[in-house]
Amino acid sequence: MMAVLADASQFLNDWAWNLEGLGRLGLAALLGAIVGAEREHRGRSAGFRTQLLVTLGSAMAMLVSLHFERVFGAMGGALRVDPARVAYGVMAGVGFLGAGAIIRHEIGVRGLTTAASLWCNAAIGLACGFGMYLLAVATTAIMIFALVILHKFEEWMPSRVYKSVCVLLPTGDGKNSARLTETFTQRGINVRETDLRRDIHRGTDRITVRVSFSTRKDPGDLMSILQELPGVQEIEIH
Repeated sequence: MMAVLADASQFLNDWAWNLEGLGRLGLAALLGAIVGAEREHRGRSAGFRTQLLVTLGSAMAMLVSLHFERVFGAMGGALRVDPARVAYGVMAGVGFLGAGAIIRHEIGVRGLTTAASLWCNAAIGLACGFGMYLLAVATTAIMIFALVILHKFEEWMPSRVYKSVCVLLPTGDGKNSARLTETFTQRGINVRETDLRRDIHRGTDRITVRVSFSTRKDPGDLMSILQELPGVQEIEIH
């Protein structure tokens, strides 16, 4: 009789655990979908489905780890499971996924915010899997605030971009450095440092210029400006 009662109690406990796990997975998927919808709206590579799957997978990984600890802990066996190790592994693994979202665009880099959102979503999924509902919801709210509200503030806030420009020109009258500096200045681009290396045998000047300009200016303008210079043989922008 006692064995039957114990089995029934274990059955009910398992069902309660599974139902709670379904709730945690559902909340993780919902929070991930909210962030993913914002990314999808902006046309980012890691959008609705990707963000949802990251939080869902992270939550499931945490649930599996907790279940291992629950089962083997109840058995009193020698095997001990540390759920924190799963969190470390998930966060490290999502780093590779985030790296795939970072791409070079013209002379700049895009995808850093999306990669960061993936990493945060993984943490949200782990929190849901661990049952930290309030903190998971609060983190999602802060993320949406950062992605939507602060994005508009970032567009308004003045900031500058710094680039290193290397141009190969024929020596000509020897005024290439001054001509390049004047061209940038006329276009509203500040010249901070200039380095000139002249190859007398080839008759060329390799000019390296450190420039800065407002983020409101299209970085592609640099290339068009340099292509207008007479006799340009090589252009590098870093």
